[in-house]
Amino acid sequence: MSDPSSQRQQSKVFGEVAEIYHRVRPGYPEGLYDWILETSGVDSSELLIDVGCGTGKASISFLRRGFTVIGVEPDPMMAQIATREFTDFDTFSVDQCTLDDFRAASSDAGLIYAGQSWHWMNADTRFECAASALKPGGWLCVFWNRPEKIHHSFDLEMDALYAELAPQFNDERFKVRLPGSKSVISADTPIEEFELSQLFGDVHTFEASWEQTISSEEHVQNLLTQSDHRMLDEGLRTELLRQVGEVINNAGGSYKQLFTTHAYAAKLSV
Repeated sequence: MSDPSSQRQQSKVFGEVAEIYHRVRPGYPEGLYDWILETSGVDSSELLIDVGCGTGKASISFLRRGFTVIGVEPDPMMAQIATREFTDFDTFSVDQCTLDDFRAASSDAGLIYAGQSWHWMNADTRFECAASALKPGGWLCVFWNRPEKIHHSFDLEMDALYAELAPQFNDERFKVRLPGSKSVISADTPIEEFELSQLFGDVHTFEASWEQTISSEEHVQNLLTQSDHRMLDEGLRTELLRQVGEVINNAGGSYKQLFTTHAYAAKLSV
């Protein structure tokens, strides 16, 4: 159950565990950045905006390639870590605000991107806000790392544990209980979302699959950064994660998980 004594917003709980988030959440394959640059044609003279930049995981590759990036991040702890991590880059800064509040601050970006964060933006305004911050011909790219649904030896035991302690997580969306496993769009497909906005042209897509070995500790730490788990009552969450760790330890202490990075990009058409 959700914590009844708190009025926390689910989209704003990541700052509670910002350091853990920065340590355990995966980054993105370099091939993604090659594809974004080839598809959009942006070069290092153009401003980039990282929407919901968090601790900066989606921006490091762009910074290393010589781009100037403005991060948009409302959570002060997440913004603080991003600023700390990029002290060696004088081409990075953070505006501590929401995308809605940022839209009037800039209108000359060549590319706006959102890594693992687009679904937290205001669904009623996010495309309009992005469009207002782009220069003519600018691009919007949204991307996520998604865990694939594959068989693990501990699945049945894990299902039973969640059925007992947190039955809402046995919904099909949460069969892979890792960050990114829940639905990240409001339309049937991300492409349809772009098309419904009527602000962007043809949508280009990218996919890349990769595998990661995850220890029981890393699994639990990842769940500590997952918003749905963070919204559980603290005592319930602590007990659930303790037993989750035990299940994986009893199955060998680690497992291999397949992820796919999905990206969608389109050029501003208005």
